[in-house]
Amino acid sequence: MGMDDNPPEIKEAFLVHKSGCLIAYSNIQGDDTQDYDIVAGMLTAIQSFVKDTFGAGQWSLKRLEFEDRNLFIELGDHIYLAIIYEGKADVKLQSKVERTVDIVEEKFWEQCRNWTGDMDEWEGSKDIINALFIPEEEEEWVDTTPRCELCGAQVQEHDEKCSICGYDFTQFI
Repeated sequence: MGMDDNPPEIKEAFLVHKSGCLIAYSNIQGDDTQDYDIVAGMLTAIQSFVKDTFGAGQWSLKRLEFEDRNLFIELGDHIYLAIIYEGKADVKLQSKVERTVDIVEEKFWEQCRNWTGDMDEWEGSKDIINALFIPEEEEEWVDTTPRCELCGAQVQEHDEKCSICGYDFTQFI
Protein backbone atom coordinates (compact mmCIF):
# COMPACT_ATOMS: atom_id res chain seq x y z
CA MET A 1 0.00 0.00 0.00
CA GLY A 2 1.61 3.28 -1.10
CA MET A 3 1.41 6.50 0.88
CA ASP A 4 -1.16 7.78 -1.61
CA ASP A 5 -3.57 5.09 -0.43
CA ASN A 6 -3.62 6.43 3.14
CA PRO A 7 -6.83 8.18 4.12
CA PRO A 8 -6.08 11.77 5.13
CA GLU A 9 -5.46 12.49 8.80
CA ILE A 10 -5.68 16.09 9.94
CA LYS A 11 -2.76 16.99 12.22
CA GLU A 12 -3.19 20.75 12.72
CA ALA A 13 -5.78 23.40 11.97
CA PHE A 14 -5.43 27.20 11.80
CA LEU A 15 -8.49 29.44 11.70
CA VAL A 16 -7.29 32.82 10.44
CA HIS A 17 -9.01 36.13 9.78
CA LYS A 18 -8.21 37.56 6.34
CA SER A 19 -6.24 40.34 8.09
CA GLY A 20 -3.71 37.64 9.02
CA CYS A 21 -4.69 37.31 12.69
CA LEU A 22 -4.95 33.81 14.11
CA ILE A 23 -8.42 33.24 15.57
CA ALA A 24 -8.05 29.64 16.72
CA TYR A 25 -5.47 26.87 16.52
CA SER A 26 -5.82 23.21 17.32
CA ASN A 27 -3.87 20.03 16.73
CA ILE A 28 -4.39 16.31 17.04
CA GLN A 29 -2.41 16.13 20.31
CA GLY A 30 -4.49 18.90 21.88
CA ASP A 31 -1.24 20.79 22.54
CA ASP A 32 -1.14 24.52 21.91
CA THR A 33 1.93 25.60 23.81
CA GLN A 34 3.72 27.05 20.77
CA ASP A 35 3.12 30.47 19.26
CA TYR A 36 1.20 29.86 16.05
CA ASP A 37 0.49 33.52 15.23
CA ILE A 38 3.71 33.51 13.18
CA VAL A 39 2.43 30.60 11.06
CA ALA A 40 -0.89 32.40 10.47
CA GLY A 41 0.98 35.50 9.33
CA MET A 42 3.17 33.41 7.05
CA LEU A 43 0.14 31.71 5.45
CA THR A 44 -1.43 35.10 4.81
CA ALA A 45 1.85 36.39 3.35
CA ILE A 46 1.98 33.39 1.00
CA GLN A 47 -1.57 34.18 -0.15
CA SER A 48 -0.56 37.79 -0.86
CA PHE A 49 2.55 36.64 -2.70
CA VAL A 50 0.49 34.33 -4.93
CA LYS A 51 -1.99 37.13 -5.64
CA ASP A 52 0.74 39.69 -6.45
CA THR A 53 2.91 37.32 -8.48
CA PHE A 54 0.25 35.55 -10.50
CA GLY A 55 -2.42 38.25 -10.51
CA ALA A 56 -4.89 35.68 -9.26
CA GLY A 57 -8.07 36.46 -7.37
CA GLN A 58 -7.69 37.51 -3.76
CA TRP A 59 -7.59 33.93 -2.50
CA SER A 60 -6.09 31.46 -4.89
CA LEU A 61 -3.65 29.09 -3.22
CA LYS A 62 -5.59 26.02 -2.08
CA ARG A 63 -2.97 23.32 -1.59
CA LEU A 64 0.72 22.85 -0.88
CA GLU A 65 2.22 19.39 -0.82
CA PHE A 66 5.39 18.40 0.98
CA GLU A 67 6.98 14.97 1.37
CA ASP A 68 5.02 13.77 4.37
CA ARG A 69 2.73 16.68 5.24
CA ASN A 70 0.28 18.62 3.13
CA LEU A 71 -1.45 21.95 3.52
CA PHE A 72 -5.03 22.58 2.43
CA ILE A 73 -6.63 26.03 2.63
CA GLU A 74 -10.37 26.62 2.52
CA LEU A 75 -11.37 30.24 2.02
CA GLY A 76 -14.44 31.92 3.38
CA ASP A 77 -15.54 35.50 2.81
CA HIS A 78 -13.74 36.89 5.87
CA ILE A 79 -11.72 33.98 7.23
CA TYR A 80 -9.79 30.99 6.03
CA LEU A 81 -9.07 27.60 7.52
CA ALA A 82 -5.68 26.04 6.85
CA ILE A 83 -5.16 22.41 7.76
CA ILE A 84 -2.01 20.34 7.78
CA TYR A 85 -2.68 16.70 7.08
CA GLU A 86 -0.97 13.44 6.21
CA GLY A 87 -2.21 11.02 3.55
CA LYS A 88 -4.12 11.78 0.39
CA ALA A 89 -6.80 14.48 0.32
CA ASP A 90 -10.24 13.24 -0.63
CA VAL A 91 -13.72 14.67 -1.10
CA LYS A 92 -14.61 13.84 2.51
CA LEU A 93 -11.70 15.89 3.83
CA GLN A 94 -12.52 18.83 1.58
CA SER A 95 -16.20 18.84 2.51
CA LYS A 96 -15.39 18.55 6.23
CA VAL A 97 -13.12 21.60 5.98
CA GLU A 98 -15.62 23.54 3.82
CA ARG A 99 -18.41 22.75 6.29
CA THR A 100 -16.25 23.97 9.18
CA VAL A 101 -15.63 27.33 7.46
CA ASP A 102 -19.38 27.67 6.80
CA ILE A 103 -20.19 26.92 10.45
CA VAL A 104 -17.70 29.49 11.75
CA GLU A 105 -18.89 32.17 9.31
CA GLU A 106 -22.51 31.44 10.21
CA LYS A 107 -21.99 31.47 13.98
CA PHE A 108 -19.55 34.40 14.01
CA TRP A 109 -20.99 36.37 11.07
CA GLU A 110 -20.99 39.61 13.05
CA GLN A 111 -17.36 39.21 14.18
CA CYS A 112 -16.37 38.32 10.60
CA ARG A 113 -17.88 41.48 9.16
CA ASN A 114 -16.88 43.84 12.00
CA TRP A 115 -13.36 42.68 12.85
CA THR A 116 -12.17 44.30 16.10
CA GLY A 117 -9.22 42.07 16.93
CA ASP A 118 -10.84 41.21 20.28
CA MET A 119 -10.30 37.46 20.63
CA ASP A 120 -12.91 37.14 23.40
CA GLU A 121 -15.55 37.70 20.70
CA TRP A 122 -14.44 34.43 19.07
CA GLU A 123 -15.06 32.22 22.10
CA GLY A 124 -16.29 28.82 20.97
CA SER A 125 -14.51 28.94 17.61
CA LYS A 126 -11.81 26.55 18.87
CA ASP A 127 -14.49 23.98 19.81
CA ILE A 128 -15.71 24.05 16.20
CA ILE A 129 -12.13 23.53 14.95
CA ASN A 130 -11.58 20.68 17.44
CA ALA A 131 -14.44 18.76 15.76
CA LEU A 132 -12.12 18.33 12.73
CA PHE A 133 -10.05 15.83 14.73
CA ILE A 134 -12.88 13.35 15.34
CA PRO A 135 -11.96 10.38 13.11
CA GLU A 136 -14.57 9.54 10.49
CA GLU A 137 -14.85 5.90 11.50
CA GLU A 138 -15.61 6.90 15.09
CA GLU A 139 -18.32 9.24 13.88
CA GLU A 140 -19.86 6.56 11.71
CA TRP A 141 -19.31 3.26 13.53
CA VAL A 142 -18.22 3.49 17.15
CA ASP A 143 -19.84 6.67 18.36
CA THR A 144 -23.59 6.30 18.76
CA THR A 145 -24.13 9.53 20.67
CA PRO A 146 -26.37 12.04 18.92
CA ARG A 147 -24.44 14.66 16.95
CA CYS A 148 -25.26 18.05 15.50
CA GLU A 149 -26.04 17.71 11.78
CA LEU A 150 -24.14 20.90 11.02
CA CYS A 151 -20.88 20.72 13.00
CA GLY A 152 -20.74 17.12 14.28
CA ALA A 153 -20.52 18.11 17.96
CA GLN A 154 -22.08 15.83 20.58
CA VAL A 155 -25.56 16.92 21.61
CA GLN A 156 -28.10 15.77 24.17
CA GLU A 157 -31.27 14.12 22.84
CA HIS A 158 -33.53 16.89 24.14
CA ASP A 159 -31.39 19.87 23.10
CA GLU A 160 -33.09 22.39 20.84
CA LYS A 161 -29.82 24.06 19.78
CA CYS A 162 -26.24 22.90 19.37
CA SER A 163 -24.08 24.38 22.14
CA ILE A 164 -21.10 24.59 19.75
CA CYS A 165 -22.42 26.13 16.54
CA GLY A 166 -25.89 27.27 17.62
CA TYR A 167 -27.67 25.17 14.97
CA ASP A 168 -31.41 25.11 15.69
CA PHE A 169 -32.70 21.51 15.57
CA THR A 170 -36.34 22.58 15.93
CA GLN A 171 -36.42 23.98 12.37
CA PHE A 172 -36.60 20.50 10.87
CA ILE A 173 -38.79 18.56 13.30
